[in-house]
Amino acid sequence: MCAGCLLVYLPSYQAVETMSLLRFLIYFLGFMLLLALGPYILHAFYSDRDFLIPKFWSLFAVCGIVTFSIYLLAYWRMGISNKASGQALLGSVAVKLLIYMIIAFVYLSANRVEPVNFMLNFFYLYFFHTVFEIYCLLCNLRNQKFK
Repeated sequence: MCAGCLLVYLPSYQAVETMSLLRFLIYFLGFMLLLALGPYILHAFYSDRDFLIPKFWSLFAVCGIVTFSIYLLAYWRMGISNKASGQALLGSVAVKLLIYMIIAFVYLSANRVEPVNFMLNFFYLYFFHTVFEIYCLLCNLRNQKFK
C-alpha cells in the first residue's frame, strides 16, 4: 500500500466521544477541589490579610450548584436535538450570567465588602466556572461523525 492510502485509514477522523454524566461528575469534583485549593492556600498562609470576602465558601458552594444545574439542563437540552446544541450552549451561558448577576446583587445587599476584593473573588469564581462549563459542553458538541 502507498503512504497516501494509509493516511485515509487513520483513526483521526473517528467520532469524538461525548462526555457522559458520570465523566462530567468526576471532572466537576476534581475541578471544584482544584478551584478551592487556591483560596484555601491563600487563606491558610496569609490569614492576617483579608483576601477572601466574608462568606466566600458559601458563595463558592452556590456557584458550584449553579454550574452543576446549568450543565445538567444544557446536557438535557442537547440530548433532545442535535440542531439545538448550539442554542443550548449559548442559552446556558446567558442564563448563567443572569443568575450570577442576581447572586452578586443579593450578596452585596446583605454584606458590606471592599469593592475590589469582592470583584476579584466573584470573578475568580465566575470565570473559572464558566470556562469549565463551556469546555464540558463543547465536548458534547464535537460528536459529529465523519464518513
